[in-house]
Amino acid sequence: MKKQGIIFISIGASWLVVMIFFAILGNYHYERDYQSYWNLAEKASTIQQKAVYMDKFVAGFKNKGFEGDYNAIFLKTPNNSFDKNLEALQSLKIRLDEIQKMNVASFEYQTAIQQITAQEQGEAQDMLDVLSGIWWKNNYIFLWEWFAGLQVAACIFFIITGSVKIGGGLKKINQTMKEAERQSLLNKLG
Repeated sequence: MKKQGIIFISIGASWLVVMIFFAILGNYHYERDYQSYWNLAEKASTIQQKAVYMDKFVAGFKNKGFEGDYNAIFLKTPNNSFDKNLEALQSLKIRLDEIQKMNVASFEYQTAIQQITAQEQGEAQDMLDVLSGIWWKNNYIFLWEWFAGLQVAACIFFIITGSVKIGGGLKKINQTMKEAERQSLLNKLG
């Protein structure tokens, strides 16, 4: 029974370690190849700088085999479509290009800057989540959203089951708890 418990704990803990390793590796790759350019575009103080980083961000997603893919397996919608989110991303890039041609001192320019900043600071998060999800689904499917959650739950189940088996099973644990409770009462009385 104890050997089985050790095996269960080893399987659960080992798979968690593997998942953590690949999550760190995947996060590094996504940050390096994609997300860092978006972050730099948000930080850039001029439209020209924003446009350069936005070009790199958009180029990173093109021709990677994501076309026609969804951040879903069953419930596919235009909102979780790679193609539709890339269109939205490209419209943002086109707007940046238009703003570059405006007079910096004009009201039109200031309004456009506010719109771009608002979109970058929150409104675009859903789009980024879809693009990121599609990347994870295609590169590390075992770490993709709900699929990873199921695996973590299975690992925890293995670890708990192994711990119960090491403890002698539920019956043995229940007996030990009753004995500890009885001993506690005797100590209080005596």
